[in-house]
Amino acid sequence: MALNFKRSYGENAEVVSLDNLKRRGSELNITRLKSGGVDFFHGDIRQIEDIRAVGDIDLIVECSAEPSVLAGYNSSPDYLMQTNLQGTINCLDIARATQADFIFLSTSRVYPIKTINELRYRESDTRFKLEEGQDIPGVTKRGFSEEMSLSGVRSLYGATKLCSELIIQEYIEMYNIRGVINRCAVLTGPWQMGKIDQGVIVLWVARHLFGGELGYFGYGGTGKQVRDILHVEDLFQLLITQYKNIDKHNGQVYNVGGGREVSLSLCELTGLCEKFSG
Repeated sequence: MALNFKRSYGENAEVVSLDNLKRRGSELNITRLKSGGVDFFHGDIRQIEDIRAVGDIDLIVECSAEPSVLAGYNSSPDYLMQTNLQGTINCLDIARATQADFIFLSTSRVYPIKTINELRYRESDTRFKLEEGQDIPGVTKRGFSEEMSLSGVRSLYGATKLCSELIIQEYIEMYNIRGVINRCAVLTGPWQMGKIDQGVIVLWVARHLFGGELGYFGYGGTGKQVRDILHVEDLFQLLITQYKNIDKHNGQVYNVGGGREVSLSLCELTGLCEKFSG
């Protein structure tokens, strides 16, 4: 994302990427960032002084997170809470002090799991398909909108992101900063470091190319659960549009995905990987 911003603005802008490099493989991106003209800061959004060290800021794209739905199970949720919630608050406080614009990458995981599982669907050969005439507001056979109820349990990951959304909206109102919230679907693209609990597209491709076990869990073990896929290049086009028209999008919350036309079930993803990997 940082490289895309740099390419878009060129020498007219200083683009900074701040990362704590906690995720294995993240360090491989440093050379690419620097060669593309992006300044890299090894820091942690849990520490507000690390963010202050960046200097004056015009735009904060807050896309840092502990992104695993499984985070906190059988372990302390401290890192999850401090990164996803306190980290966002720290970024917001920098935005307040500098009057920087603020674009937040939230997640579709803010929607309650039980509500989603109770939606009516039919089963085809390769996927589950939502039926028309759902009893839940904001839901049609094409998916669900921002009008879908947020009442229910969603995972600590989803909960911290939803809490962050609420605080962002308060900062926009109280401190007159400009911001927008994007509830992203499954993100994918080059240089993503996929693993079991996050980055499913890259993980699936890597396991087919280099070997390793894969399996379908839940929903009868058929792999027919569907994921809305969003490529990072498409996401960037959205973010740059929002930033250039920030007054129009200020305070808005959007569901952001590739749409039903480019969605995939795990079963369908397996078929594609087998086709292209041989």
